[in-house]
Amino acid sequence: MHIGFMIYGSIDTLTGGYLYDKKLLDYLTDSGHHVEVISLPLRRYPLRPADNFTGALPGHMTRASYDILLQDELCHPSLFLLNRRLHQRTSVPVVSVVHHLLCNEPRSRVLNALLALPETHYLDSADGFVFNSRTTQCAVFHLSPAPRPFVVAPPGSDRFRGRITSAEIAARAPGPGPLRLLFVGQIIERKGLLPLIAALTGVPRDQWSLEVVGNTTIAPDYFRRVRQALDTHGLASIVRFPGSLDTDALARKFAESHLLCMPFAYEGFGMVTLEALNFGLPVLGANAGATPELIRDGDNGLLFNRNDLSGVATAVQKLHADRSRLLRMSAAALESAGTHPVWQESMQGIEEFLINFHALMRRR
Repeated sequence: MHIGFMIYGSIDTLTGGYLYDKKLLDYLTDSGHHVEVISLPLRRYPLRPADNFTGALPGHMTRASYDILLQDELCHPSLFLLNRRLHQRTSVPVVSVVHHLLCNEPRSRVLNALLALPETHYLDSADGFVFNSRTTQCAVFHLSPAPRPFVVAPPGSDRFRGRITSAEIAARAPGPGPLRLLFVGQIIERKGLLPLIAALTGVPRDQWSLEVVGNTTIAPDYFRRVRQALDTHGLASIVRFPGSLDTDALARKFAESHLLCMPFAYEGFGMVTLEALNFGLPVLGANAGATPELIRDGDNGLLFNRNDLSGVATAVQKLHADRSRLLRMSAAALESAGTHPVWQESMQGIEEFLINFHALMRRR
């Protein structure tokens, strides 16, 4: 098949969503399909809707004669009107690859209601969907209920599989000193770093340290607020920012940590959660989004409601004091990672869906 794949910016961007897109691109290409990446400029949100009114893009896409046009749903501000023009000028079906919905992120209800307007228009324009989780599937069909073909294909669990042994986990958990907490993600509001820092102010400083792995330049104002909070509470010496890391360096951070600590991050799937489980890291995660699909509360991690700062502080103190419980949860984390599909299975499922979807659309 000849497939177009619309994204913002570079396919090599270091986020879970772009990693998913890159895996899909590589799998489809290796399977003999011709996939053309169509990169839209990544601008601040208020500027993105201008793409709906460009004349060049629809002409290019019409001339390309795609069998299927994949679109990362992240691009919806640029496409919510453009897709309707495309449907008028071409018969190419649109399949949206949905990682999570912008209007479901934690923010004010009024702002989310406004953000839902273009996002719903965009979802209504899609002919089919690729979802990364059941949570994302339900969220999309809640906003845009018209029945359309879809596949749920979660990220694979094998990127870091086999990097640590049960014996190494057993040696790590009871070690002396503070708990080594790990946060992996872009330093943006949705990931919930500020409330995590607020929660950790309630834990004695000799009981924890925190490594924050991720890009600090995407939301500079937010990062400044993070730095100010650390300075205000005297925590700058135990919270470190190594920046974005390559695969091997990230693997070392996972291996040497005790807990993945992201209790206030809203995730449409949470690829980093799955990666942490592969290193036997129990996850302090949010009781929202798709995290409960991966984390069994009290077994391979703990789940927290929004703004439960005291609950997070109490959990860190208890796990610092009870290393045998930490070890049990670590063993459960490693075991649970092995129950998830690998990338080959998920990407093969998407390819089969696209082939069947293409045949279905041709018969219409």
